[in-house]
Amino acid sequence: METIITYGISDKHADFKKEMKLLGYQDKVREVKCTWIYLPNATLYHPSKSPIIVRDEAQKICTDLNIKLEKCFSTTWNKDYWAAVCGSPF
Repeated sequence: METIITYGISDKHADFKKEMKLLGYQDKVREVKCTWIYLPNATLYHPSKSPIIVRDEAQKICTDLNIKLEKCFSTTWNKDYWAAVCGSPF
């Protein structure tokens, strides 16, 4: 199951994203027209984890980094129901 997460954290944004990427998260999603959809800064994608696992991993990383996960929302990525502005790499 493909999942996206959007989040707000208190600090250490680069460290958080680095740790999430080590678990297979990406800041972009493959797409036919764009080649890649580059996600907003506080959004990540995982190709095979459920929304619950994604949320739990974000919480654990925040605990490990001693930062607060102020908010997050994770949901399945449905390729049939979305619209995007492709963006550019960070």
